[in-house]
Amino acid sequence: MKTKRWNRIKRLFTALIIVLLLDVLLLLLPVIRKPSDTKGSGRENISGAELLNEMPEGENLPGSDSAINDAGEAVQPGSDLCIPSGGTGKETSAESSATVREDGSSAPAKDNSGFYTEPVSGDPGQPADEDGTVTLCLMGDLMCLAGQQYTAERGDGTHDYTDSFYLLRDTFAVCDFVIGNLETTLSESNPYSTAEREVNEQPNCNAPADYLASLKWAGITHLVTANNHSLDGGAVGVKETLAHLDEYSIPHTGTYREDYEGSRYMMLEKNGIRIAVLSFTELINQRALVTPPQLSRMIDSYSRADVGDRIAQARADGADFVIVYEHWGSENVHEVRSYQRQHAEEIAAAGADLIIGSHPHCLQETETIATEDGRSVPCFYSLGNVVSSMTRNINHDTVFVQVTLQRQNAGDSAGNVAAASISLLPCHVLTYLDGHYRVITPVGYQTDDEKAAAELAAAKIRINAIFP
Repeated sequence: MKTKRWNRIKRLFTALIIVLLLDVLLLLLPVIRKPSDTKGSGRENISGAELLNEMPEGENLPGSDSAINDAGEAVQPGSDLCIPSGGTGKETSAESSATVREDGSSAPAKDNSGFYTEPVSGDPGQPADEDGTVTLCLMGDLMCLAGQQYTAERGDGTHDYTDSFYLLRDTFAVCDFVIGNLETTLSESNPYSTAEREVNEQPNCNAPADYLASLKWAGITHLVTANNHSLDGGAVGVKETLAHLDEYSIPHTGTYREDYEGSRYMMLEKNGIRIAVLSFTELINQRALVTPPQLSRMIDSYSRADVGDRIAQARADGADFVIVYEHWGSENVHEVRSYQRQHAEEIAAAGADLIIGSHPHCLQETETIATEDGRSVPCFYSLGNVVSSMTRNINHDTVFVQVTLQRQNAGDSAGNVAAASISLLPCHVLTYLDGHYRVITPVGYQTDDEKAAAELAAAKIRINAIFP
């Protein structure tokens, strides 16, 4: 009897050991699968589970300046967007840096047949005549959180984030200008997100400056910088971030050095069309790290008067078309708050031609605002995260907006410039795809990976619910 009982105990013990070994193997599997010739790990003490299932870096911790959601507000989807069946075929004017991979090679090319084939709303539109047109790609929040930094780290301590962008590089290349919101500081004087997740009980968004090398490789040409994390590194963090943007020759607006006296917007020009891009934030963490005079000089905070003055100055300087990036709203909710609608109406009335919202880290609806002077101003309340290591599914849904501008009276330099087409490219960030990490993937992309295909299908349903 004792022998049988002892054998039974041994079998149970052996089964327990096997289960524990399987758990360890599952934790290490992502690290084992990662291609050794792409990036070095440099993080022997970090498990695969921590890399790929990072806790929210969240910008929704207690003490955040984020607003609270208004319950039960009505959602009114826009109705006048069109989706082209493909790219314009124009040559890019965006400066592309050399690849940032260790061996000097470019990221692997992929079949782009899935691009622009899954419409979010409307009917396929016709591309405008290339003569006298300008095409822009506008996007939401470019995060660079701890999980992103871990999986991008190479053996020599540098970082390569091109995995995230390799499926979109050709798409960006057909646009004249590609613009996004840089929602991280780049300050070596402050701890990176991998070292400190919080500053004063609020999320710390700070990354090594080599993130910019991958953004340039992807074809991103311009960045806006006014957001609630602009001050995560205090005044020195702002200064060092701006210095690195200048070092990488990326034009920017939204944050400034204390002694800056120039224009507080970017002016983009091509084919005789001048486009002003403004950047404002309604939420700022870490205000206590600077004085009130520093705050007003270094960051463009939203006010109705400032928006009106900046747009008027841009028009006086020759802007044909004005785009306003606005950092607002509540995090991780699809509902648009009443103050967002009010401020959108103020921005449109001040003379903006297009409004791009950011901050919620998920998608929010679009609507067209009718102004008293008879204009129709599209407003995208949130385009979501371009890429992040946040954990909710909605944090990984994103939409890129392609706008083709055209002068209304061809050959007349004084003719009005308007949007000939506005198109959407819905995407989802896959944690892992074909040996690459955190891949921004069009929801229509064809893959044999059943898990990835199911994730893209679910993302398509979610995105269609926001942009029907």
